Amino acid sequence: MDNQNSINDYTKKIIKGHLDLPVTIEEQLSSLEFHDHFQCYQQTPATLLYYVSENSSIWQMFDDSPAWIHDLATKVPQDFIHHEVSVIKIMPGNTIPVHQDKHFLLQKKYGVGETWRYLIFLEDWKSGHYFEISGEPIVNWKAGDWVKLHRSQWHLGGNMGEQPFYSAQVTVK
Repeated sequence: MDNQNSINDYTKKIIKGHLDLPVTIEEQLSSLEFHDHFQCYQQTPATLLYYVSENSSIWQMFDDSPAWIHDLATKVPQDFIHHEVSVIKIMPGNTIPVHQDKHFLLQKKYGVGETWRYLIFLEDWKSGHYFEISGEPIVNWKAGDWVKLHRSQWHLGGNMGEQPFYSAQVTVK
């Protein structure tokens, strides 16, 4: 099977797993100080039309993420050589519209090539928190559950709830 068919087969299935998080995760999440606020991707005609900074922005940390976030890279399957980590906070009323990740930081640092992302849910699912990959909704997760996405997989997330939605990303190559 050639590489493109292998990638297409990969993007049709959802790979899930679980890792153990620090016991004091609630305290650690509430103490995070985010400084970078971003409007999310606009990659389709509808997202260009309907998604604006007021309803599709996130808070995100990269290199300045705390050590326990960086340590998550040692807890996902070790199927990579290089990685980057980040943590995202989606405030109530915001969505990350349907998009494909670019993994630009990892590609810039380690060169262009195939990349994946482990999205790690940092808290148990709360009403109004939503994630979808390749058209399949994912809800009712437990803290430490993860999904692995290829950079070409379309996905989205949102917070229609009343509390912030936290996730960590380990982007790998």
